[in-house]
Amino acid sequence: MIAKGMSRRAVLRAGGALAVSAPFIGQARAAVELRLTHPADISHPVHIETDAMVKRIAERTKGEVRITIFPNNALGSPVEAAQQTRLGAIDMMLFNPANIEALSKTIGVINIPYQFDSYEHAHRTLDVTARDWIADQLKAAGFTWIANFEWGFRATTNSRKPINQPADVQGLKIRVPPELAIKAAFEALGASTQTIAFQEVYLALANKVVDGQDNPVGTTFAAKFYEAQKHIALTRHIYAPIVFCANPRVWSGKLSEEQRKIVSEEARAAGAASRKGVRDNEEKNLAEMQKAGVELTRPDVAPFREKMGPAYDQLRKALGEDVWSTWTKLVSEARTA
Repeated sequence: MIAKGMSRRAVLRAGGALAVSAPFIGQARAAVELRLTHPADISHPVHIETDAMVKRIAERTKGEVRITIFPNNALGSPVEAAQQTRLGAIDMMLFNPANIEALSKTIGVINIPYQFDSYEHAHRTLDVTARDWIADQLKAAGFTWIANFEWGFRATTNSRKPINQPADVQGLKIRVPPELAIKAAFEALGASTQTIAFQEVYLALANKVVDGQDNPVGTTFAAKFYEAQKHIALTRHIYAPIVFCANPRVWSGKLSEEQRKIVSEEARAAGAASRKGVRDNEEKNLAEMQKAGVELTRPDVAPFREKMGPAYDQLRKALGEDVWSTWTKLVSEARTA
């Protein structure tokens, strides 16, 4: 619920806090007040389902657990907010595991290009075969994992030409986040890359500092990057999840066992709903972008995967042979899970 008397735009300028606090009748223990941040726009399924989740948590705990949401990177960039969550200045966070590569080199395996065949394959890996392994990596990095949400497969936009085959990427200047796997993937395809902060991407595209960028379709749509681009290609080069985590001291010290059970149940439900929302909205977002004049291509990903040898060599070296072997086995097992 947006603060009373404030427009959506004003809320985001003021820091984006969306408070959920409902009055409850009867005697109750002192409320646990928590802060949760995430990178999504308030129109994105991740925020919509998170908002619904905290309302259900407040209702089921009879107001004893009240969570205030800070969307749209309102408390700092994902990297900054992750560090603050780890330290306990922020209680909970939804983030792409790639955002904590500085804290956990091993978690970067989730970003290996073209390792997942589909959404279903990615979900089976994260939810089933690699679930315990991922939880252990997050714990070692200073986070308690609660549930998986959705960011989606990344697509590539640019202002120069349609992308139908790997050769079409060659020579493009692509903005990338500070994530090794994305940089390595585009360079393996012959593009040059430039790391630019997310909040600066729109201007970089509009001013032709770079030719293009990559993000999940929903993110490209919500951030209106397509306004400065002529082409979007469903290259699906990297699958990006969102994980919902808490500071371990907050999780075990501020919440009772029953409250943790409620939060976990509602988080899993919200995560599943966000996955459905992202997939349901993808085609709608693409249609809106096409109406705005953006040309859409759906290239066969197999030839792109075949070009990933140099990226795989670079990532295998960075991650270590043991981590690479363990992870690729878990990904392989998910194909038949």
